[in-house]
Amino acid sequence: MCNVFGLGLSMTDEDKVQLGNLVETYFRKRRNYVNSRIENLAGALLWVYSRINFLFEHDETWSQKSLADSLGIRSKTISNVSMKIWDALNIDLFDPRFARKNVADSDYRKDFIMLPNGFIMPKNILQKE
Repeated sequence: MCNVFGLGLSMTDEDKVQLGNLVETYFRKRRNYVNSRIENLAGALLWVYSRINFLFEHDETWSQKSLADSLGIRSKTISNVSMKIWDALNIDLFDPRFARKNVADSDYRKDFIMLPNGFIMPKNILQKE
C-alpha cells in the first residue's frame, strides 16, 4: 500500500495500475478536455476512480468531501469536473477498463441478458432450456 500525493489515500499495486489507466485514457482523449486547475483535475480523477471501485464506502479518505478538503478545493468542483470526465470517457460503474478485478467480477449485470424483444432475463434461465 502507498500513500498517494500525501493525501492519506491507501492504494494497492492494482489501484496504481488502474488509476494510471484512467489518467492515460483521459489524456489520450482528443476532445472534451476539462479546462481546469491541476488540483481540480486530480481531485476529479481520484473521485472517478473511487466511484468506479466503491472505495468511498469503506474508506473515508476516498470520499468526495475528504478529497476536496485534502486538495483545498470545493466538493462541488470535484463533482462538476468528474462528471465531465465520466461523460468524456463514457465510464460506467463496474467499468472493467478502470475497476479492480474483484469489482469488475462482481458486476451483477453480467448475469442478465436482453432478448431481441427487449425483455431482460437471467442467463441461467435461458441455459436451462
